[in-house]
Amino acid sequence: MMSHAPPTQRPSYSLRKRKQPVQSAEESAVGRLISAAALCNNVLLFTGSGLSATSGMSTFSTKGGLYEKAQTRFGVSNGKQLFTFSFYEKHKADAQAFFADIYVEAKRAKPGTGHQAIAALAAAGKLQRHYTLNIDGLASAAGMSVWHHQVAPDGCTVEMHGSIRQLLCPVCGLVIPMNDFLSQQLRRRTTIPCTACSCPALRSRIMLYGDAEGEKITPDAVWERMEDDVQAADLILWVGISFEQSASTMYFRRVRQFLAQAGRLDTTQQALINLSDESLWNLLSACSNTGSLEVMEVLGTCDEVLKLVAAAVCKPAGTPTDLSNVPQPAVADSAEQPPAAKKTGKKEASKVLPGANVLTIATAE
Repeated sequence: MMSHAPPTQRPSYSLRKRKQPVQSAEESAVGRLISAAALCNNVLLFTGSGLSATSGMSTFSTKGGLYEKAQTRFGVSNGKQLFTFSFYEKHKADAQAFFADIYVEAKRAKPGTGHQAIAALAAAGKLQRHYTLNIDGLASAAGMSVWHHQVAPDGCTVEMHGSIRQLLCPVCGLVIPMNDFLSQQLRRRTTIPCTACSCPALRSRIMLYGDAEGEKITPDAVWERMEDDVQAADLILWVGISFEQSASTMYFRRVRQFLAQAGRLDTTQQALINLSDESLWNLLSACSNTGSLEVMEVLGTCDEVLKLVAAAVCKPAGTPTDLSNVPQPAVADSAEQPPAAKKTGKKEASKVLPGANVLTIATAE
């Protein structure tokens, strides 16, 4: 993932520095976040690739990962190119082969502690909604239901950019689960025709940059859902998002707009959870009126911080929050690298996103 080159001298936004003296639990950002979380009943989460890093998923910056290998394999300058609709239109077979590789990686990955913490919030009735920018389907694998505006309006996870675990017909909207057989076909550059209409080729149900078929992946109804969720939330967390991409900063600005319209911009706590302090800098660089921007920065791993937040939110009412033993999240000087994905040898059942047109087909694996 391309990173923004910071200017020589940054404006003063009171960013936490990595070498700042260690604070006590009560004074630290994570301590303040836990104290705030303990008073909340409706937690709204937005999650990015940092949430899935420890599950074995590659990111744009993972050294030796899928995107780096794809650069050589397909002769592109960076992995982001493979997620553009223009590349997909010109090289559909190559793009689908690459997406099939991502499916294989996603299937091997397992939900991490962060995913389980979000699932715990949902089970306790404390999760307003979980909006994820990830396409790995790990939230569903952790037991969370998937939102759909027509069939599952109460689903707790909204897959803003779709799921690599599904194939979509761009004509009629048919959605089917991906499986090993289909991924092998796509890796061999074989197209998968739609069984419900005359469309010659299904595509991965993931949102691409400039996607002309995006409405079938993320319907516009999602904005009404998000507006209602933002107005109901008493804590909004931005987890594992670098804010290097325009989509993530657009979501943040839209959330601020919804809060302002509801007159809750000054009363709803927002926090950014990430290992790198570059995330807050990227966000501030993309926003206007930063003087009125109130967002708490918590430097730490998504797994570590979300586990603490879930414990605080889900504790019995009236129980005092004890911060004396709160661990300080680890802050690394370099980007955290995910462990190698392990093969389990188990066959996992595919889950189909509910929709107006859904068909499960039986295939030999």
